[in-house]
Amino acid sequence: MDGRRGDRAAFAERVRLQLSARYHGARVEVDHDRFGLRVTGAGIDVALPLAPLHHACERHPNRVPALIAEYVTSVEHQLTPQPAVRLSTSRLLWCVRNDRSIASHGRAGDLLRAPVGADMAAFVAEELPGSIMRGVPRDEWSAAGLSDQDVHDAASANTDRRFAPLVERIVRIDRIPADGWRVASEPLFQGSLLLAPAVLAAFAERAGGEVMLAVPDRGVVLALPAALPSAERFGRRVLREWREALNPCSREVLITDGRSLRAVARGSKASVPAVLPWLAE
Repeated sequence: MDGRRGDRAAFAERVRLQLSARYHGARVEVDHDRFGLRVTGAGIDVALPLAPLHHACERHPNRVPALIAEYVTSVEHQLTPQPAVRLSTSRLLWCVRNDRSIASHGRAGDLLRAPVGADMAAFVAEELPGSIMRGVPRDEWSAAGLSDQDVHDAASANTDRRFAPLVERIVRIDRIPADGWRVASEPLFQGSLLLAPAVLAAFAERAGGEVMLAVPDRGVVLALPAALPSAERFGRRVLREWREALNPCSREVLITDGRSLRAVARGSKASVPAVLPWLAE
């Protein structure tokens, strides 16, 4: 095990050096816990997972230099500083990530946040062109004359609108698949549907009862009626997808009755009290 950790550390350092050499204005650090890189700088705050690249290199050892070079080139759009843009409330959305990911944000304390459940929380982000989003710090909306409540309400309304088509699709479903639903249409904001009350209500109404939910990858939400026999295996399915995720979010399971959202104790179908008050607003 120690040898494998050493190999991964050496691999991460190799990629870090190549990124640092190419993007001189950025600070590149190894995140050993998440096996990735953290790149920060003017207009940049990006986490880059290395597991997919490492697995590709293990499968094709003769192409390691080429694979790393291709990776370094492929992340260029993520490491391009974004020009200053006037804050627009029409671009604000709730963004769901795990607590560790949010804590690693350079200005985590300045973000407007809301609890989700288990090890997940949401923060207000601004969607930018090019499939990019950024957490919005308090001084920006304060400078624009907005209050915390203004920003909260704008993000909630935009998130509701974003997932209105999903509500319609859930209502029109003819039958419920034995393994439930896998929703993966939003690479950056898929988990945000947990903050859309109409989506939770539609899931519960269609299922005729409580629905188990999980966000194993930031671009994937799994949903399964708790009454189905396959609910016993849901936790294992979530764990598998989380381990295989390109952008892992959480291995935890939540449950909703359509009106509230609460965490599920690991290894049990019973929920623990963690009701979110904003769902009742």
